Amino acid sequence: MANEKERERGIKDINRLFSYLGDCDIEGLDEVLAEIKVMCESKFYIELVDAFRSENNISKDRVFTVEELLKVRILRLADNNLRHGNLIDTIMSRSVITAKYFISIYSFIEFTYCIFNKKPTKFDDAINIFFSRLDERIIFALDHFDKFSLDEIPEPTPEYFQAIRKLEWKDKKTKKLYNKLTELMREVMDFSLDYSDLIERVQKISTYRSTEDLFILTLAGCSVVNDSRQKIEYQDIIIAYNTFFKLIKTDVTKYKAIPELVQGINGYQGNASQDGYLVCDKCNSHYKLESGESADDFEDTCDCGGHLVYKETI
Repeated sequence: MANEKERERGIKDINRLFSYLGDCDIEGLDEVLAEIKVMCESKFYIELVDAFRSENNISKDRVFTVEELLKVRILRLADNNLRHGNLIDTIMSRSVITAKYFISIYSFIEFTYCIFNKKPTKFDDAINIFFSRLDERIIFALDHFDKFSLDEIPEPTPEYFQAIRKLEWKDKKTKKLYNKLTELMREVMDFSLDYSDLIERVQKISTYRSTEDLFILTLAGCSVVNDSRQKIEYQDIIIAYNTFFKLIKTDVTKYKAIPELVQGINGYQGNASQDGYLVCDKCNSHYKLESGESADDFEDTCDCGGHLVYKETI
Protein backbone atom coordinates (compact mmCIF):
# COMPACT_ATOMS: atom_id res chain seq x y z
CA MET A 1 0.00 0.00 0.00
CA ALA A 2 1.17 3.52 -0.72
CA ASN A 3 2.04 5.97 2.00
CA GLU A 4 0.36 9.34 1.80
CA LYS A 5 3.50 11.13 0.66
CA GLU A 6 4.03 8.76 -2.27
CA ARG A 7 0.38 9.01 -3.28
CA GLU A 8 0.48 12.81 -3.23
CA ARG A 9 3.65 12.79 -5.33
CA GLY A 10 2.04 10.40 -7.82
CA ILE A 11 -1.15 12.43 -8.21
CA LYS A 12 0.92 15.59 -8.66
CA ASP A 13 2.97 13.94 -11.42
CA ILE A 14 -0.15 12.62 -13.16
CA ASN A 15 -1.77 16.05 -13.13
CA ARG A 16 1.47 17.66 -14.37
CA LEU A 17 1.71 15.23 -17.30
CA PHE A 18 -1.96 15.58 -18.22
CA SER A 19 -1.53 19.35 -18.16
CA TYR A 20 1.59 19.29 -20.31
CA LEU A 21 0.13 16.89 -22.88
CA GLY A 22 -3.21 18.68 -22.85
CA ASP A 23 -1.48 21.85 -24.00
CA CYS A 24 0.07 20.08 -27.01
CA ASP A 25 -1.71 20.93 -30.23
CA ILE A 26 -1.58 17.44 -31.77
CA GLU A 27 -4.49 15.92 -33.67
CA GLY A 28 -5.99 12.94 -31.88
CA LEU A 29 -4.03 13.43 -28.64
CA ASP A 30 -7.09 14.58 -26.66
CA GLU A 31 -8.83 11.29 -27.44
CA VAL A 32 -5.77 9.33 -26.28
CA LEU A 33 -5.64 11.32 -23.04
CA ALA A 34 -9.35 10.65 -22.50
CA GLU A 35 -8.69 6.91 -22.78
CA ILE A 36 -5.80 7.18 -20.33
CA LYS A 37 -8.09 8.98 -17.86
CA VAL A 38 -10.53 6.08 -18.14
CA MET A 39 -7.65 3.69 -17.37
CA CYS A 40 -6.79 5.85 -14.36
CA GLU A 41 -10.34 6.06 -13.02
CA SER A 42 -11.43 2.48 -13.73
CA LYS A 43 -10.02 -0.82 -12.51
CA PHE A 44 -9.08 -2.03 -15.97
CA TYR A 45 -5.35 -1.51 -15.49
CA ILE A 46 -5.63 -3.77 -12.46
CA GLU A 47 -7.25 -6.45 -14.64
CA LEU A 48 -4.55 -6.08 -17.26
CA VAL A 49 -1.67 -6.37 -14.79
CA ASP A 50 -3.44 -9.23 -12.98
CA ALA A 51 -3.63 -11.04 -16.34
CA PHE A 52 0.10 -10.44 -16.79
CA ARG A 53 0.78 -11.82 -13.32
CA SER A 54 -1.46 -14.82 -13.93
CA GLU A 55 0.15 -15.67 -17.26
CA ASN A 56 3.65 -15.38 -15.83
CA ASN A 57 3.09 -17.17 -12.53
CA ILE A 58 1.27 -20.28 -13.69
CA SER A 59 3.02 -23.41 -14.92
CA LYS A 60 1.96 -24.03 -18.53
CA ASP A 61 0.81 -27.48 -19.64
CA ARG A 62 2.82 -27.14 -22.87
CA VAL A 63 4.89 -24.42 -24.50
CA PHE A 64 6.00 -23.92 -28.08
CA THR A 65 9.38 -25.03 -29.30
CA VAL A 66 11.48 -22.48 -31.21
CA GLU A 67 10.75 -24.40 -34.40
CA GLU A 68 7.01 -24.15 -33.79
CA LEU A 69 7.19 -20.43 -33.08
CA LEU A 70 9.02 -19.88 -36.35
CA LYS A 71 6.02 -21.36 -38.14
CA VAL A 72 4.37 -18.00 -37.32
CA ARG A 73 5.38 -16.01 -40.36
CA ILE A 74 5.49 -12.65 -38.60
CA LEU A 75 8.00 -14.03 -36.11
CA ARG A 76 9.93 -15.83 -38.84
CA LEU A 77 10.16 -12.68 -40.97
CA ALA A 78 11.13 -10.58 -37.96
CA ASP A 79 13.79 -13.11 -37.01
CA ASN A 80 15.20 -13.18 -40.54
CA ASN A 81 15.13 -9.45 -41.28
CA LEU A 82 15.49 -7.48 -38.04
CA ARG A 83 18.34 -7.14 -35.62
CA HIS A 84 17.97 -9.09 -32.39
CA GLY A 85 18.59 -6.34 -29.87
CA ASN A 86 21.83 -7.48 -28.28
CA LEU A 87 24.22 -4.83 -26.96
CA ILE A 88 26.46 -4.74 -30.04
CA ASP A 89 23.47 -4.49 -32.41
CA THR A 90 22.00 -1.66 -30.38
CA ILE A 91 25.26 0.32 -30.29
CA MET A 92 26.18 -0.23 -33.94
CA SER A 93 22.77 0.09 -35.62
CA ARG A 94 20.64 2.26 -33.29
CA SER A 95 17.65 0.23 -34.49
CA VAL A 96 14.39 1.67 -33.20
CA ILE A 97 12.65 -1.73 -33.40
CA THR A 98 14.33 -5.14 -33.17
CA ALA A 99 13.01 -8.66 -33.70
CA LYS A 100 12.13 -9.23 -30.04
CA TYR A 101 9.72 -6.27 -30.07
CA PHE A 102 7.26 -8.28 -32.15
CA ILE A 103 6.81 -10.80 -29.33
CA SER A 104 5.00 -8.03 -27.45
CA ILE A 105 2.09 -8.31 -29.91
CA TYR A 106 1.38 -11.88 -28.80
CA SER A 107 1.90 -10.94 -25.14
CA PHE A 108 -0.91 -8.41 -25.27
CA ILE A 109 -3.19 -10.73 -27.20
CA GLU A 110 -2.45 -13.26 -24.44
CA PHE A 111 -3.19 -10.84 -21.59
CA THR A 112 -6.44 -9.78 -23.26
CA TYR A 113 -7.35 -13.42 -23.94
CA CYS A 114 -6.87 -14.15 -20.24
CA ILE A 115 -9.14 -11.24 -19.23
CA PHE A 116 -12.01 -12.30 -21.49
CA ASN A 117 -11.54 -16.01 -20.85
CA LYS A 118 -11.53 -15.27 -17.09
CA LYS A 119 -8.76 -17.81 -16.50
CA PRO A 120 -5.12 -18.37 -17.46
CA THR A 121 -4.48 -19.50 -20.99
CA LYS A 122 -3.64 -23.08 -21.90
CA PHE A 123 -1.84 -24.53 -24.90
CA ASP A 124 -5.03 -24.63 -27.00
CA ASP A 125 -5.46 -20.92 -26.32
CA ALA A 126 -1.83 -20.24 -27.24
CA ILE A 127 -2.44 -21.94 -30.59
CA ASN A 128 -5.28 -19.50 -31.24
CA ILE A 129 -3.17 -16.55 -30.09
CA PHE A 130 -0.28 -17.33 -32.40
CA PHE A 131 -1.98 -18.97 -35.38
CA SER A 132 -5.24 -17.07 -36.00
CA ARG A 133 -3.41 -14.35 -37.96
CA LEU A 134 -4.77 -11.77 -35.54
CA ASP A 135 -1.15 -10.58 -35.39
CA GLU A 136 -1.33 -9.69 -39.09
CA ARG A 137 -4.65 -7.91 -38.66
CA ILE A 138 -3.11 -5.78 -35.90
CA ILE A 139 0.09 -5.02 -37.83
CA PHE A 140 -1.57 -4.01 -41.09
CA ALA A 141 -4.96 -2.63 -39.97
CA LEU A 142 -3.89 -1.28 -36.55
CA ASP A 143 -6.84 0.45 -34.82
CA HIS A 144 -9.16 -0.99 -37.51
CA PHE A 145 -7.98 -4.58 -37.02
CA ASP A 146 -11.48 -5.74 -36.16
CA LYS A 147 -12.99 -4.22 -39.33
CA PHE A 148 -10.96 -6.07 -41.96
CA SER A 149 -11.21 -9.64 -43.19
CA LEU A 150 -8.00 -11.56 -43.75
CA ASP A 151 -8.56 -11.34 -47.50
CA GLU A 152 -8.16 -7.57 -47.19
CA ILE A 153 -4.88 -7.76 -45.26
CA PRO A 154 -1.62 -7.51 -47.24
CA GLU A 155 0.84 -10.39 -47.26
CA PRO A 156 3.79 -9.77 -44.93
CA THR A 157 7.07 -9.69 -46.83
CA PRO A 158 10.81 -9.47 -46.09
CA GLU A 159 10.74 -5.99 -47.61
CA TYR A 160 8.19 -4.87 -44.99
CA PHE A 161 10.48 -5.89 -42.16
CA GLN A 162 13.53 -4.44 -43.85
CA ALA A 163 11.65 -1.14 -43.87
CA ILE A 164 10.91 -1.59 -40.15
CA ARG A 165 14.63 -2.03 -39.59
CA LYS A 166 15.39 1.39 -41.11
CA LEU A 167 12.90 3.38 -39.01
CA GLU A 168 13.92 6.65 -37.40
CA TRP A 169 12.30 9.30 -35.24
CA LYS A 170 11.21 12.34 -37.23
CA ASP A 171 12.61 14.74 -34.63
CA LYS A 172 13.21 15.25 -30.91
CA LYS A 173 9.68 16.61 -30.40
CA THR A 174 8.15 13.36 -31.64
CA LYS A 175 10.38 11.28 -29.38
CA LYS A 176 9.49 13.60 -26.48
CA LEU A 177 5.77 13.01 -27.03
CA TYR A 178 6.36 9.25 -26.95
CA ASN A 179 8.43 9.57 -23.76
CA LYS A 180 5.86 11.81 -22.01
CA LEU A 181 3.00 9.41 -22.83
CA THR A 182 5.13 6.50 -21.62
CA GLU A 183 5.81 8.37 -18.37
CA LEU A 184 2.11 9.13 -17.93
CA MET A 185 1.11 5.50 -18.49
CA ARG A 186 3.69 4.41 -15.94
CA GLU A 187 2.36 6.87 -13.36
CA VAL A 188 -1.26 5.87 -14.06
CA MET A 189 -0.39 2.20 -13.64
CA ASP A 190 1.36 2.82 -10.30
CA PHE A 191 -1.64 4.87 -9.13
CA SER A 192 -4.11 2.17 -10.25
CA LEU A 193 -2.12 -0.50 -8.39
CA ASP A 194 -1.96 1.72 -5.30
CA TYR A 195 1.83 1.89 -5.52
CA SER A 196 2.44 -1.81 -5.00
CA ASP A 197 5.40 -3.14 -3.07
CA LEU A 198 8.72 -1.77 -4.39
CA ILE A 199 10.21 -5.25 -4.79
CA GLU A 200 7.24 -6.37 -6.89
CA ARG A 201 7.48 -3.21 -8.99
CA VAL A 202 11.15 -3.89 -9.68
CA GLN A 203 10.86 -7.64 -10.25
CA LYS A 204 7.50 -8.05 -12.01
CA ILE A 205 5.62 -4.86 -12.81
CA SER A 206 8.65 -3.37 -14.55
CA THR A 207 8.55 -6.34 -16.94
CA TYR A 208 4.94 -5.58 -17.77
CA ARG A 209 5.80 -1.91 -18.32
CA SER A 210 8.65 -2.81 -20.67
CA THR A 211 6.35 -5.10 -22.64
CA GLU A 212 3.74 -2.34 -22.98
CA ASP A 213 6.40 0.12 -24.15
CA LEU A 214 7.69 -2.32 -26.78
CA PHE A 215 4.14 -2.97 -27.98
CA ILE A 216 3.31 0.72 -28.42
CA LEU A 217 6.57 1.39 -30.25
CA THR A 218 6.09 -1.64 -32.51
CA LEU A 219 2.60 -0.45 -33.45
CA ALA A 220 3.93 3.04 -34.19
CA GLY A 221 6.59 1.53 -36.44
CA CYS A 222 4.01 -0.51 -38.31
CA SER A 223 1.95 2.65 -38.83
CA VAL A 224 4.96 4.30 -40.49
CA VAL A 225 5.72 1.44 -42.86
CA ASN A 226 2.03 0.91 -43.69
CA ASP A 227 2.06 4.50 -44.92
CA SER A 228 5.29 3.99 -46.93
CA ARG A 229 7.30 6.35 -44.75
CA GLN A 230 10.56 5.96 -42.83
CA LYS A 231 10.21 8.32 -39.87
CA ILE A 232 7.95 8.03 -36.82
CA GLU A 233 5.65 11.06 -36.55
CA TYR A 234 3.02 12.24 -34.04
CA GLN A 235 0.23 10.47 -35.92
CA ASP A 236 1.96 7.10 -35.59
CA ILE A 237 2.12 7.39 -31.80
CA ILE A 238 -1.57 8.35 -31.69
CA ILE A 239 -2.53 5.38 -33.90
CA ALA A 240 -0.42 3.06 -31.76
CA TYR A 241 -2.23 4.09 -28.57
CA ASN A 242 -5.63 3.84 -30.26
CA THR A 243 -4.73 0.30 -31.35
CA PHE A 244 -3.58 -0.60 -27.84
CA PHE A 245 -6.82 0.67 -26.26
CA LYS A 246 -8.97 -1.12 -28.81
CA LEU A 247 -7.14 -4.44 -28.44
CA ILE A 248 -7.39 -4.62 -24.66
CA LYS A 249 -11.18 -4.05 -24.92
CA THR A 250 -11.72 -6.66 -27.64
CA ASP A 251 -12.80 -10.24 -26.98
CA VAL A 252 -9.89 -11.85 -28.80
CA THR A 253 -11.05 -15.36 -27.90
CA LYS A 254 -13.22 -15.28 -31.04
CA TYR A 255 -10.13 -15.43 -33.27
CA LYS A 256 -9.41 -19.12 -33.90
CA ALA A 257 -6.36 -20.90 -35.25
CA ILE A 258 -6.34 -21.48 -39.00
CA PRO A 259 -6.08 -25.24 -39.70
CA GLU A 260 -3.38 -25.09 -42.36
CA LEU A 261 -1.15 -23.07 -40.05
CA VAL A 262 -1.17 -25.59 -37.20
CA GLN A 263 -0.22 -28.66 -39.18
CA GLY A 264 2.58 -30.55 -37.47
CA ILE A 265 2.01 -29.01 -34.04
CA ASN A 266 1.28 -31.77 -31.57
CA GLY A 267 -1.05 -31.39 -28.64
CA TYR A 268 -3.70 -29.08 -30.09
CA GLN A 269 -7.22 -30.22 -29.24
CA GLY A 270 -9.25 -27.05 -29.64
CA ASN A 271 -11.51 -25.75 -32.37
CA ALA A 272 -9.65 -24.39 -35.34
CA SER A 273 -11.24 -22.05 -37.83
CA GLN A 274 -13.34 -23.61 -40.56
CA ASP A 275 -14.09 -23.03 -44.20
CA GLY A 276 -17.73 -23.48 -45.04
CA TYR A 277 -21.16 -22.08 -44.35
CA LEU A 278 -23.81 -21.73 -41.66
CA VAL A 279 -27.14 -22.57 -43.30
CA CYS A 280 -30.60 -22.07 -41.81
CA ASP A 281 -32.74 -25.23 -41.98
CA LYS A 282 -35.90 -23.08 -42.14
CA CYS A 283 -35.34 -20.11 -44.47
CA ASN A 284 -32.21 -21.47 -46.22
CA SER A 285 -30.27 -18.22 -45.73
CA HIS A 286 -26.57 -18.76 -45.25
CA TYR A 287 -23.40 -17.13 -43.97
CA LYS A 288 -19.94 -17.91 -45.36
CA LEU A 289 -17.37 -18.32 -42.62
CA GLU A 290 -14.32 -16.13 -43.08
CA SER A 291 -10.78 -17.29 -42.47
CA GLY A 292 -10.19 -17.29 -38.71
CA GLU A 293 -13.87 -17.95 -37.87
CA SER A 294 -15.42 -21.13 -36.56
CA ALA A 295 -19.05 -22.28 -36.43
CA ASP A 296 -18.58 -22.41 -32.65
CA ASP A 297 -18.23 -18.62 -32.60
CA PHE A 298 -21.91 -18.14 -33.53
CA GLU A 299 -25.30 -18.75 -31.98
CA ASP A 300 -27.09 -21.74 -33.55
CA THR A 301 -30.38 -19.91 -34.09
CA CYS A 302 -31.29 -17.88 -37.20
CA ASP A 303 -33.20 -14.59 -37.00
CA CYS A 304 -36.21 -16.41 -38.48
CA GLY A 305 -36.20 -18.90 -35.63
CA GLY A 306 -34.66 -21.73 -37.63
CA HIS A 307 -31.58 -23.74 -36.68
CA LEU A 308 -28.18 -22.94 -38.18
CA VAL A 309 -26.32 -25.95 -39.49
CA TYR A 310 -22.67 -26.04 -40.53
CA LYS A 311 -22.01 -27.27 -44.08
CA GLU A 312 -18.71 -27.44 -45.93
CA THR A 313 -20.39 -26.55 -49.24
CA ILE A 314 -23.78 -25.34 -50.45
